[in-house]
Amino acid sequence: MVFKDHTFFSYLFLATVVILFTGHAHGAGLCDNSPNKQVCNSIVYTRTDPRDASVAACHKLIYETKVAKVVAQRQKRSLELDICIFDFDLAINVTKGALYGFEIGNYNFMRAQINGTQVDYQHCDNVYESYGKTNPLAKSTKHLKELASVGGYLASLIK
Repeated sequence: MVFKDHTFFSYLFLATVVILFTGHAHGAGLCDNSPNKQVCNSIVYTRTDPRDASVAACHKLIYETKVAKVVAQRQKRSLELDICIFDFDLAINVTKGALYGFEIGNYNFMRAQINGTQVDYQHCDNVYESYGKTNPLAKSTKHLKELASVGGYLASLIK
């Protein structure tokens, strides 16, 4: 009887340790208050430091914006599309500016730059809306706005 109780508590202890270490290894806590936990978890993955997560968010934002630009360039040419492509280029440069802000230790600048990319993505949507057209890039801009929102959130965790 005593052996069973000892074994049970050993398993319980082991399970608790595994859960705690697994949670820590996957950046537990960084995404708790994120505006989009799923996107945040995809960025954070195994990172536990907000600085590393913020830099990863910037790199992911740059990559995903480049992908959206390629998708845009495959669409039928229009004034609205040209503006969106310009906005995507601007967002890439602004995000690179955020990385520069990180390098020099100006985290407020970094946050402002990341949050500023949302304006670029929203502008793409607004251009189509102002012409009464449906944005063929709406899914891309929505995804990019979510990434930027999470990136700004992660950058806000840097002390």
